[in-house]
Amino acid sequence: DSALGVGYRVPPPEIRDIVDAPPVPALSFSPYRDKIIFLKRRALPPLTELARPEEKLAGLRIDGHCNSRSRMSFYTGLGIHQILPDGTFGPEVEIHGLPEGAKINFVTWSPDARHLSFSIRVNEEDNNTSKLSVWIADVETGKARPLFQSPDVYLNAVFDNYVWVDNSTLLVCTIPSTRGPPPKKPLVPGGPKIQSNEQRNIIQVRTFQDLLKDEYDEDLFDYYATS
Repeated sequence: DSALGVGYRVPPPEIRDIVDAPPVPALSFSPYRDKIIFLKRRALPPLTELARPEEKLAGLRIDGHCNSRSRMSFYTGLGIHQILPDGTFGPEVEIHGLPEGAKINFVTWSPDARHLSFSIRVNEEDNNTSKLSVWIADVETGKARPLFQSPDVYLNAVFDNYVWVDNSTLLVCTIPSTRGPPPKKPLVPGGPKIQSNEQRNIIQVRTFQDLLKDEYDEDLFDYYATS
């Protein structure tokens, strides 16, 4: 294939280094404005992320495997700095204890700024991305751990994900533990598709993308959106 010029071509190292250079981190200040998180990220998403299948339901693009919005960007690391009285930053406290290659989303401070909550997904052996798990990190030490003891509790991030209720309590939207496999599309439609054009007056209406078209779409939407 390479002899025929088919497939992806890699640019010279000089160009590749420019394109792959890490961008400036995103920033998040603590509730008291005395600490700041540097949310590190990569320049471009991998092709495996862009090529992942997605469900188009009710105007949403859903990654069915992760049970989240599709093609989400992510952070690759978190570093916390104390903001000193003169406006400079103290030493970095790096969040550690994460799985290798962790993709981080939904970083949130606790109200007292002592903890961080965030979600993590990792690459699996079949080149898929895992479902999202919720993690907690201690701001002072940087030590991170999963929020739930059971490894089978996953975040449902199609709509809301989680919110701090108080300094030590998180309210989390999770995938129901009793949920089975997604509904299968029936081989035979439940009925004919009927379109009517009997009105003589032409009315301009807004066009909405990816509306629910049939009962199967409704069942699939309920499956992914229910927490």
